[in-house]
Parts: sequence; structure tokens; C-alpha cells
Amino acid sequence: MTNHELEQAIVDLTTKTSGHIGVCAETIGGSQRIMFNADEIFPAASSIKMYVFFTLLVKVAANQLSLEERIDFTSASAKPGSGVLFHLDPGLRPTLKDLATLMMMISDNSALTMLMDYLGLDSINEEISRLGLEHTSIGDWSNFKQTYADSLSFGTSTPREFVNFLLRMRRGELLPEALQEIFWDTLRIQKYIEPLRKFLPASPWAREFDMPEPVWVASKSGTLDNCSTESGLIKVHAGGWAISIMTRDLPDLCSDPHNTRERLISDISLQVYNAWAPLFE
Repeated sequence: MTNHELEQAIVDLTTKTSGHIGVCAETIGGSQRIMFNADEIFPAASSIKMYVFFTLLVKVAANQLSLEERIDFTSASAKPGSGVLFHLDPGLRPTLKDLATLMMMISDNSALTMLMDYLGLDSINEEISRLGLEHTSIGDWSNFKQTYADSLSFGTSTPREFVNFLLRMRRGELLPEALQEIFWDTLRIQKYIEPLRKFLPASPWAREFDMPEPVWVASKSGTLDNCSTESGLIKVHAGGWAISIMTRDLPDLCSDPHNTRERLISDISLQVYNAWAPLFE
């Protein structure tokens, strides 16, 4: 399948759902690229948490903090939505690494706001700006319950900017090697939210059980009432690609009982895999 045919297959898939779709994917070496509405601005939803994690690691690289530092979980820290901390009693003292793991693995909103309070919203957006990502920013999540309906208020980006960031990370341009490994290892343990990975021959349990792992996925998804998104790296043998699929103006979740939004992300991811995976076998 040529990239033109791949892009047309993706266009055909997007006609099966209402709403607006953007897609960008590029191989790590840069030899293959596809784009569909790749420069349009979309709500990033919880995918924006990737940049909170990145900012945390930048501060570690600068010796400004330690991932082993502990901070208090209080009742004021508890935020509804995805995650587990909201349902636990105050008094826990997780490390910064614990919070990052919860934020990326199960998209814990309480862990996110604790890290954002610790790092500072301006500091996170400054790091995003230093990356040259003109259309990417994170908003204030502290009033998540009150502002839930405004999906753009939590953060925005474009598919191309997510892909550019992920490729620079994979090419070793942004962090020391040890911190790069922490970044990818943490993104690989998103076990229960899996549109990009759903139809691929990749298991989130493989490393833990010492299983062969010719394909792995390191990603962060996000869903609000009118949008779903996922951006990540698909590693296939010695190669792979970064991919970002973003949506907006979708029917609310209650009107989509068959979860067609996540099925669309899974179907697009599979199309790219079928077209590009043979290049790396």
C-alpha cells in the first residue's frame, strides 16, 4: 500500500463517524509520513499529560528535583474523572515518580493536578514553548469538574506537533538517555486504555512476564465528552513510527454506546500498521 492509498483509506474511515478528525504519522527515520488535517488544532484532553511528565523529567535532568521526593495527598488534591486517588483516603505520600506513573498509566487526574501544582502551570507551558510547539499548551485542570464541558480549556495541540515531539524524544534530542528510558517505560504501561494498540500484535504485559516483544506501544490517550485522542510511538522490530490521532466535535459519550470514537482510532492505527510494519520485518 502506498502512502497515498493509506491516506485515502484513512479518509474513508473518517466518513463513518461524525465530528472532525486529524491524523499524522511518521517513521522514526523519516522515510514515511502521512497527514490528514495534521496542522489543525484539537483538544488534547489527557494526552496533554505527556508534557507534564516531560517537564518533570527536564527538572530532574537539571538537578532541580528528585523523582523520589514525596508529597502529601490531601482531600484538596482529589479530582474526579479518571484515576484512583480520588477514591482513596487522604494521607498517602506518593513519590513524584509514583504520581507520574499513575498519571500516565491510568490517566489519574489527581496525580496530574498534584504534579501541576508542584511544577507550576507556567513552567510546563514554558517547556512546551521551548520545544517550538506553537499550537500546544496546557490549561488549568484545578477546576476539572466545573469546566469539564469546555474541552479546549484543558489543553490543545495538533497531530503534527505531537508526532514531532515524540520523534525528537525517540531520536534522543531532548533528554539524557536514562531519562528517555524512564519516559518510554512509563508510557508503555498504559494497560487499560488502548485504542492505538487494540488491534496490533502488542501486549502491555509482555515485559513483566518475560515474553517476546517484537511490537510495543508507548502512548497517552485522552477522552472528554466531545473528543478522543491518542498519540504515541509504535515500535516494530528495529524501526517504528510516531502517530497522533485527534478528534473534536463528536457526539457526547452517552450518545455513543458502541464507542465508535475509540474504534476509529484503533482502525486507523491498524491501517498504518498493515502498511508500514512490513518495512521493518
